[in-house]
Amino acid sequence: MGQPYSLKLVYPLLKILGAWPKSSPSSVLSTILKCCLISICYLIQLMVLIPGILYIFLKEANLGGKIKMFVPHMNGITQVSKYTILLRQIKEFNIILKEVKRDYSLATDKNMWIFTTRAYIGHKMMIAIAIAMYSSGVGYRMILPFLKGRILLPDNTTVRLLPCPGYYMFLNEQVTPNYEIIFTIQVLGGFLNYTTLCGTTGITTMLCLHMCSLLEILINKMNDLTCQSDECETIVRKKLADIVEYQMKIIDFLNHVEQLTSYLYFCEILEYVCGACVIGYCLITEWENSNAAALIVYFILEFLCIFCTLTICYIGQLLIDESDKVRQISVTLDWYRLPVNEARGLILVIIMSNYPIKVTAGKIVDISLITFTDVCIYKRKIKFPNYPLHTLF
Repeated sequence: MGQPYSLKLVYPLLKILGAWPKSSPSSVLSTILKCCLISICYLIQLMVLIPGILYIFLKEANLGGKIKMFVPHMNGITQVSKYTILLRQIKEFNIILKEVKRDYSLATDKNMWIFTTRAYIGHKMMIAIAIAMYSSGVGYRMILPFLKGRILLPDNTTVRLLPCPGYYMFLNEQVTPNYEIIFTIQVLGGFLNYTTLCGTTGITTMLCLHMCSLLEILINKMNDLTCQSDECETIVRKKLADIVEYQMKIIDFLNHVEQLTSYLYFCEILEYVCGACVIGYCLITEWENSNAAALIVYFILEFLCIFCTLTICYIGQLLIDESDKVRQISVTLDWYRLPVNEARGLILVIIMSNYPIKVTAGKIVDISLITFTDVCIYKRKIKFPNYPLHTLF
């Protein structure tokens, strides 16, 4: 069986990174190739991060310059962390993937429509994030250095700008072919960062939407329980057992998803909050310098931070809303239409329906629209620390 429809767009992104689990035992050659791919991904990213961080702390004296140079490296550190988390949780990811495939293989036509409808929403969001991320990344790492051109220093030497300035100690990055090699490595490092971001955001989004689909199917099962008042006790008992088993399945699936996505969400929220604040500072400084090209790129990056945060929190809110619907349906069922002995079984259904179905960031904060508003208020406090909160609205 191929990949589930909901994960069709995630599959090629994570496959490029070597972070897609094997569905069956792989050969020695494929295992070696996968290890080599993972090693190359780490090597390229570290070849960008380490010289860049050394440059920030050892060569750049201006505080404003340090803050600007930290923007791509902050994203790089976050994506390496998420990449590592994903690789460490590859077995958990494989369990989740098998469960999703099983849901698709056993789905009725009605349930398949629910799955594909939710997945379609996730695909649209993924495409929007990918377009925004790759376009802003190309602008930051390729267009900006060429627009700024060569810089002539007071000692009459010419400097060619790199996407991410670095301190290479004994290597002269300005001579050919060193400059071209380093430039290519930094562009590849950016491509890996954006692929990791789109892949991890995609997997968290699609798994969250898949849980929304499971909850919607559960609601349909509950409504079907009391739709007919003349059913015999045996049929009602089977329906109750099916509902309880499905609730247990959803809770078990949630636990697996939380183990995989909890720290991915934490890294994403932390990056977007810090990134939006730093990029906001860069926007202000570039506005003062009247640098139109840089303003456009930074504005796209700022919009991307806000949009990605909103997307994550919106998807989490959909899951919370669907969980609330399950809880409301469980206590408003027409229990009086059931046989007396089987009506007592609704107590277990109601108890299990009150189990909160939600995803968290590092098991610290819930992923919801409330979190998004808290993030926006927090960013405003950072940008305007001397003003009372009520003056910001």
